[in-house]
Amino acid sequence: MQAIVETLFDAVYLITVIAIGVLMIRRSNGNGQFRLFGWMAVILGAGDSFHLIPRALALCTTGLENFTVALGLGKWITSVTMTIFYVLLYYVWRQRYGVKGRN
Repeated sequence: MQAIVETLFDAVYLITVIAIGVLMIRRSNGNGQFRLFGWMAVILGAGDSFHLIPRALALCTTGLENFTVALGLGKWITSVTMTIFYVLLYYVWRQRYGVKGRN
């Protein structure tokens, strides 16, 4: 039961966050903050997919212990994309509050 519910939740989450991010990017109409938020959503979803897809596959097949390399690599990629996510959030903050001249 956990495998089915978790896999469905992960699929809905990934599709939703990436689709919303793409829509935000396409409809930003020159609004830099809106576009950055869209990129943040796409990067978050893409990064999470590297550990959620192997996890769902493992849960629905032979188990987590048989996917240790894929799950470990997925967590590493997710951590890198989360770092990029927070860097983009920093730039949103800079735009939102008009921070200039601080490197």
